[in-house]
Amino acid sequence: MFPKFLLPSTVFRSRSRNAGWSPPLKPTTADKHDEKIHDEGYLNGHVSYIQCSHCATDICLTSQIISKGFTGRHGRAYLVSAEPTARAVSVNATSSPTESLPNTIIQKPVARHLVTGAHTVSDINCAICGNVLGWKYVAAEEESQRYKVGKFILETRRTMTSANWESGAYIDSTSLFFPRDRDEQNLADLNDSVEFDSQDEEECEDLFAGIWSPGLALRRRSRKIDRRPSMFGLTA
Repeated sequence: MFPKFLLPSTVFRSRSRNAGWSPPLKPTTADKHDEKIHDEGYLNGHVSYIQCSHCATDICLTSQIISKGFTGRHGRAYLVSAEPTARAVSVNATSSPTESLPNTIIQKPVARHLVTGAHTVSDINCAICGNVLGWKYVAAEEESQRYKVGKFILETRRTMTSANWESGAYIDSTSLFFPRDRDEQNLADLNDSVEFDSQDEEECEDLFAGIWSPGLALRRRSRKIDRRPSMFGLTA
Protein backbone atom coordinates (compact mmCIF):
# COMPACT_ATOMS: atom_id res chain seq x y z
CA MET A 1 0.00 0.00 0.00
CA PHE A 2 1.46 3.31 -1.13
CA PRO A 3 1.44 6.10 1.49
CA LYS A 4 -0.90 8.90 0.48
CA PHE A 5 1.17 11.64 2.08
CA LEU A 6 3.80 11.15 -0.67
CA LEU A 7 1.34 12.09 -3.44
CA PRO A 8 0.96 15.74 -4.58
CA SER A 9 -1.65 17.63 -2.61
CA THR A 10 -3.33 18.84 -5.84
CA VAL A 11 -4.70 15.37 -6.48
CA PHE A 12 -6.77 15.35 -3.31
CA ARG A 13 -7.73 19.02 -3.62
CA SER A 14 -9.23 18.54 -7.07
CA ARG A 15 -11.04 15.39 -6.01
CA SER A 16 -12.57 17.09 -2.97
CA ARG A 17 -13.79 19.96 -5.15
CA ASN A 18 -15.35 17.67 -7.73
CA ALA A 19 -16.99 15.52 -5.09
CA GLY A 20 -19.19 18.33 -3.80
CA TRP A 21 -19.76 20.09 -7.13
CA SER A 22 -23.17 20.20 -8.78
CA PRO A 23 -24.38 22.11 -11.86
CA PRO A 24 -26.16 25.44 -11.21
CA LEU A 25 -29.90 25.24 -10.91
CA LYS A 26 -31.97 26.84 -13.66
CA PRO A 27 -34.58 29.39 -12.55
CA THR A 28 -37.97 27.83 -12.16
CA THR A 29 -41.30 29.26 -13.30
CA ALA A 30 -42.10 30.22 -9.71
CA ASP A 31 -38.85 32.21 -9.43
CA LYS A 32 -39.62 34.10 -12.63
CA HIS A 33 -43.11 34.87 -11.35
CA ASP A 34 -41.67 36.25 -8.09
CA GLU A 35 -39.24 38.45 -10.04
CA LYS A 36 -42.09 39.80 -12.17
CA ILE A 37 -44.12 40.70 -9.07
CA HIS A 38 -41.03 42.36 -7.57
CA ASP A 39 -40.51 44.48 -10.70
CA GLU A 40 -44.16 45.54 -10.84
CA GLY A 41 -43.82 46.98 -7.36
CA TYR A 42 -41.57 49.77 -8.65
CA LEU A 43 -42.29 52.80 -10.81
CA ASN A 44 -40.49 52.21 -14.09
CA GLY A 45 -41.43 55.27 -16.13
CA HIS A 46 -41.62 59.03 -15.71
CA VAL A 47 -41.99 62.21 -17.73
CA SER A 48 -40.14 65.39 -16.80
CA TYR A 49 -41.43 68.67 -18.13
CA ILE A 50 -40.97 72.45 -17.89
CA GLN A 51 -43.63 74.56 -16.19
CA CYS A 52 -44.37 78.24 -15.75
CA SER A 53 -42.84 79.33 -12.44
CA HIS A 54 -45.79 81.61 -11.71
CA CYS A 55 -48.77 79.27 -12.14
CA ALA A 56 -47.19 75.79 -12.72
CA THR A 57 -48.72 75.41 -16.18
CA ASP A 58 -47.08 72.77 -18.39
CA ILE A 59 -45.04 74.32 -21.20
CA CYS A 60 -43.03 71.49 -22.78
CA LEU A 61 -41.10 68.31 -22.03
CA THR A 62 -37.53 68.50 -20.78
CA SER A 63 -36.63 66.12 -23.62
CA GLN A 64 -37.17 69.10 -25.94
CA ILE A 65 -34.18 70.93 -24.42
CA ILE A 66 -31.38 71.25 -26.97
CA SER A 67 -28.93 73.20 -24.80
CA LYS A 68 -28.78 74.54 -21.24
CA GLY A 69 -25.92 76.92 -21.95
CA PHE A 70 -27.83 79.90 -23.36
CA THR A 71 -28.29 83.29 -21.73
CA GLY A 72 -31.58 85.19 -21.60
CA ARG A 73 -32.58 88.56 -20.22
CA HIS A 74 -32.64 87.20 -16.66
CA GLY A 75 -29.63 84.88 -16.68
CA ARG A 76 -29.31 81.24 -17.72
CA ALA A 77 -31.80 79.92 -20.26
CA TYR A 78 -32.70 76.78 -22.23
CA LEU A 79 -32.75 76.47 -26.01
CA VAL A 80 -35.86 74.37 -26.68
CA SER A 81 -37.07 72.57 -29.79
CA ALA A 82 -40.69 72.67 -30.91
CA GLU A 83 -40.59 68.89 -31.40
CA PRO A 84 -41.41 66.47 -28.53
CA THR A 85 -37.83 65.14 -28.57
CA ALA A 86 -34.84 67.37 -29.33
CA ARG A 87 -32.78 66.13 -32.26
CA ALA A 88 -29.40 67.14 -33.57
CA VAL A 89 -29.16 70.85 -34.30
CA SER A 90 -29.84 71.68 -37.95
CA VAL A 91 -30.14 74.84 -40.02
CA ASN A 92 -33.79 74.09 -40.82
CA ALA A 93 -36.48 75.76 -38.75
CA THR A 94 -38.30 73.31 -36.45
CA SER A 95 -41.59 75.25 -36.54
CA SER A 96 -43.41 77.97 -38.44
CA PRO A 97 -43.03 81.64 -37.34
CA THR A 98 -46.53 81.65 -35.80
CA GLU A 99 -46.32 78.27 -34.02
CA SER A 100 -45.76 78.38 -30.27
CA LEU A 101 -45.30 75.93 -27.42
CA PRO A 102 -48.36 74.46 -25.64
CA ASN A 103 -50.13 76.80 -23.21
CA THR A 104 -48.21 79.84 -24.48
CA ILE A 105 -49.04 82.95 -26.51
CA ILE A 106 -46.61 84.26 -29.10
CA GLN A 107 -46.25 88.01 -29.61
CA LYS A 108 -45.48 89.99 -32.78
CA PRO A 109 -41.93 89.63 -34.15
CA VAL A 110 -39.52 92.45 -33.31
CA ALA A 111 -35.91 93.15 -34.25
CA ARG A 112 -33.57 92.70 -31.30
CA HIS A 113 -29.80 92.86 -30.98
CA LEU A 114 -28.63 89.97 -28.83
CA VAL A 115 -25.19 88.90 -27.67
CA THR A 116 -24.82 86.64 -30.72
CA GLY A 117 -25.92 89.32 -33.19
CA ALA A 118 -29.05 90.81 -34.74
CA HIS A 119 -32.16 88.61 -34.64
CA THR A 120 -35.90 88.83 -35.15
CA VAL A 121 -37.66 87.33 -32.14
CA SER A 122 -41.17 86.98 -30.73
CA ASP A 123 -41.73 87.02 -26.98
CA ILE A 124 -43.78 84.14 -25.57
CA ASN A 125 -46.11 84.46 -22.59
CA CYS A 126 -47.85 81.90 -20.42
CA ALA A 127 -51.43 81.61 -21.69
CA ILE A 128 -52.75 81.22 -18.13
CA CYS A 129 -51.05 83.97 -16.11
CA GLY A 130 -49.28 86.07 -18.76
CA ASN A 131 -45.78 85.46 -17.36
CA VAL A 132 -43.08 86.28 -19.95
CA LEU A 133 -41.25 82.96 -20.37
CA GLY A 134 -38.72 83.87 -23.07
CA TRP A 135 -38.82 84.29 -26.82
CA LYS A 136 -38.86 82.49 -30.14
CA TYR A 137 -36.22 82.95 -32.83
CA VAL A 138 -37.96 84.03 -36.05
CA ALA A 139 -34.95 85.11 -38.13
CA ALA A 140 -31.20 85.69 -37.84
CA GLU A 141 -28.98 87.91 -39.98
CA GLU A 142 -25.83 85.86 -39.57
CA GLU A 143 -25.85 82.49 -41.29
CA SER A 144 -24.03 80.86 -38.37
CA GLN A 145 -26.94 81.73 -36.08
CA ARG A 146 -29.77 80.49 -38.30
CA TYR A 147 -29.84 77.06 -36.66
CA LYS A 148 -31.81 78.72 -33.82
CA VAL A 149 -34.65 79.88 -36.10
CA GLY A 150 -37.91 78.19 -35.13
CA LYS A 151 -36.62 77.28 -31.68
CA PHE A 152 -37.36 78.83 -28.29
CA ILE A 153 -35.52 80.41 -25.37
CA LEU A 154 -37.02 79.64 -21.94
CA GLU A 155 -35.68 81.63 -18.99
CA THR A 156 -34.75 79.47 -15.99
CA ARG A 157 -35.97 82.22 -13.65
CA ARG A 158 -39.38 82.22 -15.31
CA THR A 159 -39.77 78.44 -15.49
CA MET A 160 -39.27 75.34 -13.35
CA THR A 161 -38.95 71.61 -13.98
CA SER A 162 -41.13 68.87 -12.55
CA ALA A 163 -41.40 65.08 -12.94
CA ASN A 164 -44.58 63.05 -13.35
CA TRP A 165 -44.10 59.41 -12.31
CA GLU A 166 -46.22 56.65 -13.80
CA SER A 167 -46.19 52.86 -13.48
CA GLY A 168 -46.12 52.34 -17.24
CA ALA A 169 -42.90 52.37 -19.23
CA TYR A 170 -44.44 54.67 -21.86
CA ILE A 171 -46.46 57.80 -21.34
CA ASP A 172 -48.22 59.71 -24.10
CA SER A 173 -46.65 63.17 -23.93
CA THR A 174 -49.70 64.82 -25.51
CA SER A 175 -51.78 63.89 -22.46
CA LEU A 176 -49.80 66.45 -20.45
CA PHE A 177 -51.22 69.28 -22.50
CA PHE A 178 -54.38 67.99 -24.17
CA PRO A 179 -56.69 66.05 -21.81
CA ARG A 180 -59.21 63.64 -23.24
CA ASP A 181 -62.92 64.36 -23.37
CA ARG A 182 -63.62 62.40 -20.20
CA ASP A 183 -60.90 64.26 -18.33
CA GLU A 184 -62.17 67.59 -19.68
CA GLN A 185 -65.61 66.90 -18.21
CA ASN A 186 -64.08 65.97 -14.85
CA LEU A 187 -61.96 69.13 -14.94
CA ALA A 188 -65.00 71.27 -15.75
CA ASP A 189 -66.91 69.78 -12.81
CA LEU A 190 -63.92 70.45 -10.54
CA ASN A 191 -63.61 74.06 -11.72
CA ASP A 192 -67.29 74.66 -10.95
CA SER A 193 -66.66 73.72 -7.32
CA VAL A 194 -63.69 76.10 -6.87
CA GLU A 195 -64.49 79.37 -5.12
CA PHE A 196 -62.44 82.53 -4.73
CA ASP A 197 -60.42 82.62 -1.49
CA SER A 198 -60.43 86.20 -0.22
CA GLN A 199 -57.89 85.28 2.49
CA ASP A 200 -55.26 84.29 -0.07
CA GLU A 201 -53.02 87.20 -1.05
CA GLU A 202 -52.01 85.74 -4.42
CA GLU A 203 -55.61 85.06 -5.42
CA CYS A 204 -56.54 88.64 -4.49
CA GLU A 205 -53.74 89.93 -6.71
CA ASP A 206 -54.95 87.72 -9.57
CA LEU A 207 -58.51 88.98 -9.13
CA PHE A 208 -57.43 92.63 -9.20
CA ALA A 209 -55.27 91.93 -12.27
CA GLY A 210 -58.24 90.32 -14.00
CA ILE A 211 -56.57 86.94 -14.50
CA TRP A 212 -58.18 84.91 -11.68
CA SER A 213 -59.76 81.66 -12.82
CA PRO A 214 -60.70 78.36 -11.13
CA GLY A 215 -57.95 76.56 -13.05
CA LEU A 216 -55.28 79.05 -11.96
CA ALA A 217 -56.50 78.87 -8.36
CA LEU A 218 -56.27 75.06 -8.42
CA ARG A 219 -52.69 75.17 -9.71
CA ARG A 220 -51.64 77.66 -7.05
CA ARG A 221 -53.18 75.60 -4.25
CA SER A 222 -51.59 72.43 -5.58
CA ARG A 223 -48.16 74.09 -5.58
CA LYS A 224 -48.61 75.18 -1.97
CA ILE A 225 -49.46 71.63 -0.93
CA ASP A 226 -46.40 70.24 -2.76
CA ARG A 227 -44.10 72.74 -1.04
CA ARG A 228 -45.51 72.18 2.44
CA PRO A 229 -42.86 70.80 4.86
CA SER A 230 -43.19 67.11 5.60
CA MET A 231 -42.98 65.43 9.00
CA PHE A 232 -39.22 64.95 8.46
CA GLY A 233 -38.61 68.64 7.81
CA LEU A 234 -38.14 68.17 4.06
CA THR A 235 -40.10 69.81 1.29
CA ALA A 236 -41.63 67.89 -1.55
